[in-house]
Amino acid sequence: MNPEELLRRAFEARANTVEVAPDALGTIRRRIARSRPRRRAITIGLASLATTAAAVVATVALAFDVPRQATPAPPGTAIDTTPTQGVFPAPVTPAPTTTPPPVQVRVPVYYVGTADRLYREFHFATLPTDTIQARVAAAAGMALDGGASDPDYRTRWPGTAQIRGVRIEDAVATVDLSAVGRSPGSASAARAAVQQLVWTVTAVTADWDAERPARDQIKVTSVRVTVDGARVENLWDQVDVSRDLVRAPADQTQALVWLISPQHGDTVNREFTVYIYGSVPEANVILRILGPTGETVHTEPVTLDAGGPLWGEAHVRVTLEPGRFTVQASFESLADGSVQALDDHEITVR
Repeated sequence: MNPEELLRRAFEARANTVEVAPDALGTIRRRIARSRPRRRAITIGLASLATTAAAVVATVALAFDVPRQATPAPPGTAIDTTPTQGVFPAPVTPAPTTTPPPVQVRVPVYYVGTADRLYREFHFATLPTDTIQARVAAAAGMALDGGASDPDYRTRWPGTAQIRGVRIEDAVATVDLSAVGRSPGSASAARAAVQQLVWTVTAVTADWDAERPARDQIKVTSVRVTVDGARVENLWDQVDVSRDLVRAPADQTQALVWLISPQHGDTVNREFTVYIYGSVPEANVILRILGPTGETVHTEPVTLDAGGPLWGEAHVRVTLEPGRFTVQASFESLADGSVQALDDHEITVR
């Protein structure tokens, strides 16, 4: 509806409110006769009324958001194209997404030592999320990399070998490898490499279960090895991996004397506990501590709580002055008294 039509309707509405008296015609004629000299004033009044009415119409038009024809800007005038406030909705800023902080966990890792026997260390791994798959992948990767704290421990895996992924289903942990490379050497070394992986995976899953109620445990009993996503018959033509693998007997795989703690590189208080584990004849172990120049500062026989072929353990309290020391655990051969299965760790006493 244009402004002219609005003005016409406003006048018509006003006229409809006027009631005509019976003698209106005569009264009008008399008033016209008397008012001729004042025509100019009436004309001016009507002009004012028209102006007022136009203002009212403009106000009504604005109230009803009547579009008005824009007046073209003079040539060369810059036109502001910024939208009028309220015409367009304000841009919506998406809510910031929060990434969970990484999680640090402690995982067991198996390495190979003297005579291709396995030793275990605990290492910290930083994970984006704490899942059993992430824990297994991290620990298995450390086992393959060979980053042991004790320089006497190593990996038997080729340097190219990597963990591609881990899947756990029906008590079986599937570890997918890539770039397994050439044989680590002898058949004994190849078997040690595979058992290093199997013992690490099952140790991580056992620790996971130990931290959780029975309903949340996964109870992994075997490890399935795949290469680049596919099952293989063997690794390096030396170790059969066509079936799911389990831990080989401990007396054929683990170190016969194992200095569990303190670990190599640990810093301990002046009074600390030495934890020894092993399978030795008559359960007799020798604990020896050497000073920074190799002199013996402490020695004592230790009896494990079980003798070979069973596995026993012992906890021994020791007190030392501050400094650097080497803690040794071993047993003596019954045949010739020679030192057997020596495991040693360098520590710092504060």
